[in-house]
Amino acid sequence: MSPHGVEASARLRALEQAVAARPASAVAEHNLAAALGDMGDAPAALNAVRRAFAKGGDAPETWLVLARALMSLSRLTEAGEALDQALARRPDYADALRDKAQLIWMTTGDAMAALAPLEARLKAAPTPQLAVLRARITRDILGDEEAWRGLEPWLAVPHPAFLDLAASTAAAGFDPVLSLKLAEAAAEAAPGDPEARTARLAALMACGRSGEALPGLDALLAAAPDDQYALALRYAAWRVVGDPRALSAEDYGRLTAPFDLATPDGADRTAWLEQTATALRALHPFQAQPLGQSIRSGVQAALDPRFAGDPAVDAVFEALDAPIRTFIAAMAGRDDPMSRRAGSGHEIIGAWSVRLSAGGRHSDHIHPRGWVSSALYVETPEPSPDQPKAGWLRFGACRLGVDFDLPPEHWIEPRPGRVALFPSWMWHGTEPFTGGGERLTVAFDVQPR
Repeated sequence: MSPHGVEASARLRALEQAVAARPASAVAEHNLAAALGDMGDAPAALNAVRRAFAKGGDAPETWLVLARALMSLSRLTEAGEALDQALARRPDYADALRDKAQLIWMTTGDAMAALAPLEARLKAAPTPQLAVLRARITRDILGDEEAWRGLEPWLAVPHPAFLDLAASTAAAGFDPVLSLKLAEAAAEAAPGDPEARTARLAALMACGRSGEALPGLDALLAAAPDDQYALALRYAAWRVVGDPRALSAEDYGRLTAPFDLATPDGADRTAWLEQTATALRALHPFQAQPLGQSIRSGVQAALDPRFAGDPAVDAVFEALDAPIRTFIAAMAGRDDPMSRRAGSGHEIIGAWSVRLSAGGRHSDHIHPRGWVSSALYVETPEPSPDQPKAGWLRFGACRLGVDFDLPPEHWIEPRPGRVALFPSWMWHGTEPFTGGGERLTVAFDVQPR
């Protein structure tokens, strides 16, 4: 077990002991429920939160824990009712407002309906925090310019630096010069904020000034060498300025790897993958993607390997262990930001399933909380003669704004039962497909021990 896993298990034991020591405490039960929910054990979280209510708990935070557990169990109507209860107790509860918007969006695909509860609250009690929340949600479902329009009036009056930062992010999609101006204002107002510093450097790159951004990226990485986004930005900047440290074809071949999973003993491979696909589809009751994700025209569902509960899916996670170990072992002796962190083992820290139909894709992105990331293909689209790379995993494409749009440099062909492993800091996305079939995957992030 990794230090992360040891820490989580120790915390869970301490919370269970607190419940035992204070059997009448609703707070102790709430804390246990929240931890169980964070670990992905939704049934246990649901039981704990019910006990918290029975002991007199009624805090909005407890209702939010209940809503998230119900969401994980696909009990969506009940989840919405729990979010309403949380907001009845605290109308400005940003986490509950976000989850409410996300639930409406994912179940209906209706942007206006999703934003309605937040718009109503902003009208009743406008605050910059809620304005930024609305902008983040709007950017995901309506685009950068709509998000900007919601923030622009706030820039005309005194406002906190985080509002400049949000406005800079929105403006990046259509006006890189404006984005840089706002990022510089945020960085000047909050000079110790690494997010503001990184936003300024990304905006410099978007304005065609990658050479100027490199010293700042070097300084960021000297202080935080595992900052995955700063690493990704620096590789992109090196590529633009022609630095020899930019990724080469040989680097992509060494740092990315496809593996075909071994079939479980006694199982028919085709039948196993079909059973896995059936189990994964049951996790997808939604009509639209979650907020803040790379998916376009598709859906996503959380998937915890500790609580998958389906034999076919459990077998998938068992089969993944060998490729991950092989990939990590191949890092020995290499000098790159991923390989230097390799130790004696690994832990999957998060997993999810994605279902894309025709027109679906992943926009190019990185995984800021990962070390090794992945894409496991359970079903793949039908081949198309006029789109030879339709649905393929691509690397190196990076878009920071209208004037900064690097093309991909490397691809991995998806096949059912194949897993692709790569550094979490590496820009990756998918080629869109328009033919028949669907792209059904499991993705996960790994951290070293």
